[in-house]
Amino acid sequence: MKTKSKTKRAAPKKRVAAPKPAAPKHWTPVLHGISVVSYSVRDWERAKKFYGGTLGLPVAFAAEQVGWLEYGVAHQPTLAINKWESPDALPTGGAVAVLSCPDVRGTIAKLRAQGVRCDDAEQVPGMVIYGNVFDPEGNRLQLAQSLSR
Repeated sequence: MKTKSKTKRAAPKKRVAAPKPAAPKHWTPVLHGISVVSYSVRDWERAKKFYGGTLGLPVAFAAEQVGWLEYGVAHQPTLAINKWESPDALPTGGAVAVLSCPDVRGTIAKLRAQGVRCDDAEQVPGMVIYGNVFDPEGNRLQLAQSLSR
């Protein structure tokens, strides 16, 4: 008959992951992070049917009177469609990353002083102040200062 050994095995050591460093509240003092990524669309009704119906995305914010609809959930970046009514071609480069910015006009002035190509800021009353900024390759980013939320 075999006898059991009375030596105790050491318990396996638990691996403890190093804690993640705390993320900063904002990317920089003037750029707070991505608020929305938008696509320009010509066929407004077809686009709404695709994003809201086919993909089933929830509407987070709607301003149909100005051709703007955001899909997503509260307190997270959203995916937007922008009704393109210009006879000009749709903007190149696909989607546009929209960065949250507390002072669009001031930030555009500072970027221009550094040689960055920027469009003048525009305002949709009661909704947003926004302005386009271009990277060295000509890709468009947009700065947006919310007036309504």
